[in-house]
Amino acid sequence: MSGMFSHPSAAADFPEARPELRASVTVPASVDHAWAGLTQHLHLWWPADELSRWGEDSFFDLEDNALVETSARDDENVWGEVTDSSPGEWLQLSWRHVGSASTTVVRIEMAAGEGAEGAAESRVTLTLTHSGWTAGDPKDVYDFYRAFWPDALSRYRRFMGGNR
Repeated sequence: MSGMFSHPSAAADFPEARPELRASVTVPASVDHAWAGLTQHLHLWWPADELSRWGEDSFFDLEDNALVETSARDDENVWGEVTDSSPGEWLQLSWRHVGSASTTVVRIEMAAGEGAEGAAESRVTLTLTHSGWTAGDPKDVYDFYRAFWPDALSRYRRFMGGNR
């Protein structure tokens, strides 16, 4: 009965923050080519059928240091603002969730590698980390991105000439 008048800690009322999400792919390309595919040609592989405010007819592009979706009627939505980057190395965005005041951090890093033994082909591994999740972020949004990022990177890999 010694705890009868004590208040439970705030931590007991809320679950712990959610862990960061990670996804990665390897593409058969040089760093410069992989970077261009990621940043300049994003509209050619971005899965607008899965993540869009206005549907598949939307156009996604990195413009003015932001990932912007433009609808067929020229309405715009900023999904993420570039907060830091080093071309060919990393791109970091402050990510917004539609219908929520929450923002998280999406960081995409590139690492050059070599092709299979004896192959002259360059390879680049892209690793995406989506962090900054709090206990207050909706679980359905978190679960959506857990499935979305691997699929988005898979589409990028196919666009860049990778398998599957």
